[in-house]
Amino acid sequence: MSGLSAEDRRWLDAAVRYAAPFAGTTADNPAVAALVVDPRMQALVARAVTAKGGRPHAEAEAIAKAGFEAAGCTLYVTLEPCHHWGRTPPCVDAIIRAGIMRVVIGATDPKSAGGSMAQLESAGIETVLARHAPSQALHAGHILRHLANRPFVTAMLAVSADGMIGRQGEGRAPVEGPARTWIEILRARSDAVLVGAATARADNPALTVTLPGLPGRTPLRVVLAGASGVDRKVNLIGGFSGYRTVIIAETSTSIDAPVSVETMRVTGKAGRPDLAATLTSLAERHIQNLLVEPGQRLAAALLEADLVDRFALITRAETIGADGVPASADGPIADVLAAAGLVEAGGQALGDDHLTLYERPARTD
Repeated sequence: MSGLSAEDRRWLDAAVRYAAPFAGTTADNPAVAALVVDPRMQALVARAVTAKGGRPHAEAEAIAKAGFEAAGCTLYVTLEPCHHWGRTPPCVDAIIRAGIMRVVIGATDPKSAGGSMAQLESAGIETVLARHAPSQALHAGHILRHLANRPFVTAMLAVSADGMIGRQGEGRAPVEGPARTWIEILRARSDAVLVGAATARADNPALTVTLPGLPGRTPLRVVLAGASGVDRKVNLIGGFSGYRTVIIAETSTSIDAPVSVETMRVTGKAGRPDLAATLTSLAERHIQNLLVEPGQRLAAALLEADLVDRFALITRAETIGADGVPASADGPIADVLAAAGLVEAGGQALGDDHLTLYERPARTD
């Protein structure tokens, strides 16, 4: 394999930017981007992203768009192409037939495990594995699902300037303006969004995506039942919305829900679902990227179980005061995140509010 040039990195960066808005639309497949580039002119010939529902794959689509112009070009792809027959033909075969001379791959696919790269090289195609951090981040959910049998978990919590999630007896304080828009975009790019039964009861959220231009992007809505089950009257359970909703409950917990709401059973203790088993059950439903909008107890349990990969903390401008419910019972939430091994990875202003992202350092499990 040859080296990676500055131009290669720029094209891979562009591929990731192109693919990112399609996360959450490709079902059981990752949102891969493929760019066919003329290496002499450094000009884009064609591009594609994994189609809605996961098929056709990006590589085959980009090559089809390029037609005969693909011959002699470089293919930039954010994830290692497939080399096996499934519901679509192998993308490696399409690459070889098209006369692509060079392939630059952002991240390896655990399903292919380097087999596709070996086939490309045996066909005389120069193949470069970039180990490109943005590509690896883009496909973290797909990679985790196949290596650890769980989705990539992003927890999102909004707190007041004094670290409160809401007032006693009132549920969580509502988030509005640019911060709400950011949350809805995050939902749209997730395969599922999960809340605990207590949050479903106290906040009565809809967990929908209402932004203009994003019809149908509401992800699978998941309620994690407690020992006492769930309240059938909450919006997510009893309200008709037309959106898919699932309850995850421990095997012995009694659940009262309409037939339109599916119940998934997992192992647990004292009527509460085991969190690791919950994530495994979601991975088996092809959930790659899970957004959790937790209350205080669920956030603490996920952090204690080492099951949070990214934590999005939105700090609002206003304060709540002494009658507030703190984000954590164990002290300032930033200190709790640090103790859990998450490190600050960036942030931005969201109007008068501020977003801080915390991430877990790269690991192999």
